[in-house]
Amino acid sequence: MPVDPRLGTMTDHGAATTPATASLMSALGELDLPDHIRNGLDARPGDAGGILMGFAANLGEAGHEDQARRVLRTLRDHAPTFEDGQYASVELVRALRESQDAADRDEAERITSALLAPGALEEGPAQVLGEHLQELERWEDALHCYNISAWRLLAVPPEELAEEEDDLLLAPIVNRLLARMKSGLSMDAHDEVALAVAQRQVKSLMEFPGAQDPGRERTDVEALYSRDAFEQARARKLLTEESAEQGADAYYRASETALRERDREEPGARRGVVLHGVEEIEEFARRFDLDPADGDTVAAWAQEEVTPEDPRFRPWPPARNEACWCGSGRKYKKCCGSPAGR
Repeated sequence: MPVDPRLGTMTDHGAATTPATASLMSALGELDLPDHIRNGLDARPGDAGGILMGFAANLGEAGHEDQARRVLRTLRDHAPTFEDGQYASVELVRALRESQDAADRDEAERITSALLAPGALEEGPAQVLGEHLQELERWEDALHCYNISAWRLLAVPPEELAEEEDDLLLAPIVNRLLARMKSGLSMDAHDEVALAVAQRQVKSLMEFPGAQDPGRERTDVEALYSRDAFEQARARKLLTEESAEQGADAYYRASETALRERDREEPGARRGVVLHGVEEIEEFARRFDLDPADGDTVAAWAQEEVTPEDPRFRPWPPARNEACWCGSGRKYKKCCGSPAGR
């Protein structure tokens, strides 16, 4: 299928690839990537950065640090977008700094210095690098990053920002508040807003989860097919969402977006996620003569069968350093809660 050469070419799956993505794919040919990663890249070249970052994270967690670094270096050196390259650089810094080799740690410092140069960082990578530097208690460098990640919020008058109810959206100024306090700076008007958000989050953590008292508002449960059940559900045509056609990660990202939207519409409500299989939905549908492919059937199953005491129930949103609710094995801040995935 011919396309405008300025837009790139078409893969066998019909997805457009840009020249930058083609360069990355060529470089990846030297790596021994598993079939499911190659298939994902072929089907969704526009998501190459996220796919490879997730793969590198899984390699690192499995103890294959050298392979993880090779993937990150390849993504950094042949990034489809400038931001992809910066995310890869930040994750490479993390991986190198965990090494026992002094040369690796020196390289991590060189990359960090380049990222901290004036005008170098994009907002999303700045947030992630700031969190890494915060873990190292390098507060002035972390503050530099948070000022970048929060600059759009800082451009909004504090009195208007105080009306924003999406705490996830306000996370950059909360991080900035901590870094400013640790750096010995006096609070400014935006810090006052951030402090109110932090206090609200602490109160929420103290109240949730737990048994609900009679008469208390029912928990909002988002029921989704688990990663293990995803392909089976798709094969049985139980997944009709457009996002599911793009794979499990896109399916969960769309659900994250929906959860945030509901949280904006009804702030303060208890929310959680439960990942389920195919058989239990089909059994519930047979019992009540419902269509198992209807989203309302799954929602009804969740209302009838799931409580916050269910071992599968995962409070949403998790803390940034906790495991992501989607079952990827990555931390929330590096998965569905990542700025790159929003």
